Amino acid sequence: MGSISGNENTRPDSKEIRVLVTGFGPFRARFPINPSWEIASHLPPYVPTNVKDEGHHPHARPPINKTTPRIKIETYRAPVHVGYKAVRELVPVLLDDTKPDYILHIGMASGRSFYSCERRGHRDGYFMKDVDGIVLNDEDNKVKEGDDWVWHDCPGELLTSLPFDKMFRQWEEACPEFDTRISEDAGKYLCDFIYYTSLAHRYKHQQPNKAMFLHVPVDSDPESIRKGVEITTELIRAMVECDLKAQTNAGDNINTTEEKVDL
Repeated sequence: MGSISGNENTRPDSKEIRVLVTGFGPFRARFPINPSWEIASHLPPYVPTNVKDEGHHPHARPPINKTTPRIKIETYRAPVHVGYKAVRELVPVLLDDTKPDYILHIGMASGRSFYSCERRGHRDGYFMKDVDGIVLNDEDNKVKEGDDWVWHDCPGELLTSLPFDKMFRQWEEACPEFDTRISEDAGKYLCDFIYYTSLAHRYKHQQPNKAMFLHVPVDSDPESIRKGVEITTELIRAMVECDLKAQTNAGDNINTTEEKVDL
């Protein structure tokens, strides 16, 4: 696993695409082991592309585009505390320090037996207590802090800027044996909160919202974690490859339009 501490300003290699991954820590006594962190902490350092180079990785395959750079997976060194204050303090600093090309947050969803990627994050509606027994109280904070409120001028919903539907189709096709779904509601708890926190940070800095949230089932046995690593790796691959392809197509369209202009 590639890992980062969050307090070092890594210098990106122009030949690599860097994907920051986080997972959550224990969720109360009921879930002392959070599968999101177990999956995140067992991810390979790179998305496998070549069987020989990756030690005969069973799911290695060449990228769709031969010019695609290697995709480096950088998992944050520790599980994220399931608390509003911790998330709000950590995420902006982590993004500023590491400057990833893409962001993937992973969290567990109790009551689900499937894997789902979230299209959007929500700013409001966080009324459930975190593991510290704290409620966010942002409705009051908005009034008290006014223009200084952390999410002032951010919309109520923020969507990922990734080509979501194409990404999902590639992911689904790569993992036909798994139940993968699209979700439009991340739950308005810490999973939704960390997702919106990343989206809002990028939004405020006028950066593309190249972020994604993956909900995984609660199972934390070794086989479930192995499956989770496989499906997460394929999601990362789909995120990057589909986005790069969309950028290439957009550039081709611009060039074609320019060629048709009569001067």
